[in-house]
Amino acid sequence: MKKIAVLLGCVLMLCFTMSSFGKKEKVSISLVGKWKYFQEGKKNNKKESLIVYQHDDRCGKDYVEFFNDGKVNDVYYYGNENCDISVDTGTWERVDMNLIVSFPFAGEEKGEILVLDATTLKLMTTVGGVETVYVYKKM
Repeated sequence: MKKIAVLLGCVLMLCFTMSSFGKKEKVSISLVGKWKYFQEGKKNNKKESLIVYQHDDRCGKDYVEFFNDGKVNDVYYYGNENCDISVDTGTWERVDMNLIVSFPFAGEEKGEILVLDATTLKLMTTVGGVETVYVYKKM
């Protein structure tokens, strides 16, 4: 009787362990924080052609910052001797694997989140009928 109870316990533990392998847990990583521009390019016939984003080395890195309250800043440095800065402020919203960003003068843009982990944000959007890919790195 004791052997049957131990065997039954082992079988139940094995079944429980095996059933958890088939489940995909949805990991939700926050967009909140600063993300520097890293790469950009086009997607043609399912192939990406990306180039490294050119920052002005004399100034800071261009970046986008997402805030908890749904606001977003798009920050660019000008390559003059004063390193002037331009900040466009808008709003953002994440709906499943889509990012919707809206700026007053540019309107609303929707992008599909292709990669989102602790270090990388990769988006695809359509610009002028062309699939465009943007890659950001966490600052």
